[in-house]
Amino acid sequence: MKLNARGLYAATVVAACVCAVSSARAASPHIGYIYPSGIQAGTTNRVIVGGQYMWGVREALLSGPGGLHVTEVEAVPGFPNPTGDQRRYLTKWLAQIAEGNREQPPLPVDNEHFNEWRSNRWWSVLGTLDAQKIAIVEDNLFTPRNPLQMSPSIGQKMLVTIVADRDAKPGVREFRLIGPGGISEPKPFVVTTAPRQEEPLYRAPMRRLKDPPTVERIPSVLDGQIRPGSTDVWRLPPLKKGRVLTFRAMAREFQPYIGDAVPGFFNPELRIVNAAGREVAFASDYFYHPDPVLTFTVPADGDYRLEIHDTLYRGRADFVYSVHISEGPAKPPVRSLSLAPLPRYTVPGYSMVTQFMGVVKAPGEVCQHKFRVKKGGKYVFDILARRVGSPLDARVCVEDETGNTVATFSDVTNTVHVGTVIQAECDPVGTVALAPGKYVAKVVDEAGKGGGAYFYTLRIHRPAPRFEVWANCSGFAVRPWGRVNMPVEVIRRDGFDGEIRIEENDFFKFKPNVIPAESNSVVIAAISKRRTPCPATNITVWASSVKKPQLRTTVSPANKYNQAFAWDHYVPAGSFVFRGFPAPPPKKPQPKKSQPPAAAAAKPAAPAKAANPAMPQPKPGK
Repeated sequence: MKLNARGLYAATVVAACVCAVSSARAASPHIGYIYPSGIQAGTTNRVIVGGQYMWGVREALLSGPGGLHVTEVEAVPGFPNPTGDQRRYLTKWLAQIAEGNREQPPLPVDNEHFNEWRSNRWWSVLGTLDAQKIAIVEDNLFTPRNPLQMSPSIGQKMLVTIVADRDAKPGVREFRLIGPGGISEPKPFVVTTAPRQEEPLYRAPMRRLKDPPTVERIPSVLDGQIRPGSTDVWRLPPLKKGRVLTFRAMAREFQPYIGDAVPGFFNPELRIVNAAGREVAFASDYFYHPDPVLTFTVPADGDYRLEIHDTLYRGRADFVYSVHISEGPAKPPVRSLSLAPLPRYTVPGYSMVTQFMGVVKAPGEVCQHKFRVKKGGKYVFDILARRVGSPLDARVCVEDETGNTVATFSDVTNTVHVGTVIQAECDPVGTVALAPGKYVAKVVDEAGKGGGAYFYTLRIHRPAPRFEVWANCSGFAVRPWGRVNMPVEVIRRDGFDGEIRIEENDFFKFKPNVIPAESNSVVIAAISKRRTPCPATNITVWASSVKKPQLRTTVSPANKYNQAFAWDHYVPAGSFVFRGFPAPPPKKPQPKKSQPPAAAAAKPAAPAKAANPAMPQPKPGK
């Protein structure tokens, strides 16, 4: 068969489209946001999950301490762009529903554009939809279709009903969707004991509420989404002078990195205004963290409002937030001063491990730690601060007993960025050769700040070669005897340059199972060892040094995200999730087709499908 240029182009386009569709259908579900991103213990709620590749999703998974149950998963149909006449018809019907009349208006009889009306299963049954679904329909119908707000990564929606037991433990769970193509990355979902209040459902512009919603009680959690250029306003209950309240926002924690936004995350600001509209309190962050914490002491009896918006007045469906309101001042960061233990096989001199704990209590303060080196050689200086929530941006200066500067350590540049807020690079780590003698290590804040929250741990030790292994996917759907690819990244510490073995377990073997010494990025195949589907949802994968098997660590699950079109980051997950799919049923042998009798050959024509009375149908012949 010969193809001319036009035919070849057409064939190429068709093939590309088929490949694109096949690839999309095989992709794992992607979650862009969950709204609201939490639930109160002892309640039931239906949340909206926005994302991509959600075809065929029928199941959701919540990992963690338990107490949460998913009872229903429903897909929101895709909405086409209605014609002008169809939009007016739907608008009229929605206006009737808002007034309490759910009966369908009469269909147009003579309309030359009648055959151009689009079909949608929710539009056909508007009178039977609940308030949340009506709000989704109106949102799609009346919100301008700005390409910047129509990212494919959040273009599809699911409705997931979640039940929280009364004794559900407060804290963060991991929420995932499971579809034919695999398992989604996890998203945080927070269980609280405090009651939660959602912003009012979307309303058509002609029916917008004039007054902001009132916070029903304190303590409470406020849930909302920021629209493009908008500010959410909440009216606080009457407050008495001297009362102290803390408003803690969660936004970046729900969506650490947004690939197609600059900056690549939602950066909220909180503001308290009085009855006259004058600002009386403001917060745009909490130390280095973009999610603000605002402690407000009421200056006078009266009415106040809480306002929240993006610092650049951006907005989109995935700009989801929660504001936790509590009594009293904000609690300082929790001090966690323990560094991971060093491996015991290191070079002679391991006993030279010195650890200092301190606090830069005032701006510009210099903390000094004296130590003695008995045996010369290389020593590692490691500061733990930002990695555990301290706002300290440390700099370490090492001086000998005469006051000469031997070394200075500041920020480091990691080849693999791990964390929800990349601040570990502010914790200096460095190696320097020291001769026997007395030394002093000075710790200061780079920006000259200080306070009771600026704590740190400084550890000085001989080089202890070690490594970390991070998988850039945490959820795998594995068929019996099947295999899945697990890309991994290796972070080598203190000069470790050996081979690393991925250990076989009861469920999987790995191929290749050795990461070469010269490689840090490898794709490993996890191969199922069982005929039946994998029964476990949490399997630990171990890695060990080939030459020193006693150096052993777990493979850390994570998911890879892109920030602001440019930077890749690994967001840690609580655990691996390996989920088994049942094997497809065996094909039954088909009987050979025989020629039917003449009387049975002529089958009666199938009856025509009845027109849907709830949605106009094209006119015959058009």
